[in-house]
Amino acid sequence: MKLKHRLKVLLSGIYVRIGSGPLKGKKWIWTSGRKFVRGEQEPYKTEAFLQHFSKGEIFFDIGAHIGYFSAIAAQINGDQGKIFAFEPRPMNADFFRRHMKVNGFDNVVLFQAAVGDKDGEVMFDSAKGSATGRVTAEGDLPVKQVSVDRMISESILPLPTFVKIDVEGGEIDVLKGLENVITQSRPKMVIATHGPECHEFVLQFLGRHRYDYRILNPESIKGDTEIVALPQ
Repeated sequence: MKLKHRLKVLLSGIYVRIGSGPLKGKKWIWTSGRKFVRGEQEPYKTEAFLQHFSKGEIFFDIGAHIGYFSAIAAQINGDQGKIFAFEPRPMNADFFRRHMKVNGFDNVVLFQAAVGDKDGEVMFDSAKGSATGRVTAEGDLPVKQVSVDRMISESILPLPTFVKIDVEGGEIDVLKGLENVITQSRPKMVIATHGPECHEFVLQFLGRHRYDYRILNPESIKGDTEIVALPQ
């Protein structure tokens, strides 16, 4: 896997045009992955995102990976709204910055950090694929973690109107760290859940905070689901 990552970086100077989808014609790093380049990345999630994302959103992209949803948001927003993205993995963050720059998306701010219920340093498992690494005590890479609640209380960030969370199993800690934010601003949300414990926590959290939700892929074979949640 690490050899694969090295090859990704080595060949990352090659850009191609995305073939279809909401980013059709935009430039993307060739080694990002076939589905990104073809415009076929997470089609059901992309469709739901497009259905509910409006021009001018204040968007928090938590677990931003290489910038796919941030780029879609930036394209829709144009010179309105703002995107604040969070991605701890250095390789992903580098690809993210380059995707935003090459496409002229300048209304995006990236924090190279994980999001949790407190500030500090955490361990990240970078031995997995670029899209499946996660914060875990057994990780091999120390990364920065930030509290979004704290950043908003200190006026570093505005309150969001739309939040996407996809952190490969860390959704519980992220939501705990966003509780004040969600209570105040009641943003629209797209949340990935990884595993039954995480899934059940998210559903209970949404019910407690009076959100209506829809599970996009209830028959998911891997047990990972995507949820669209709208405030009642």
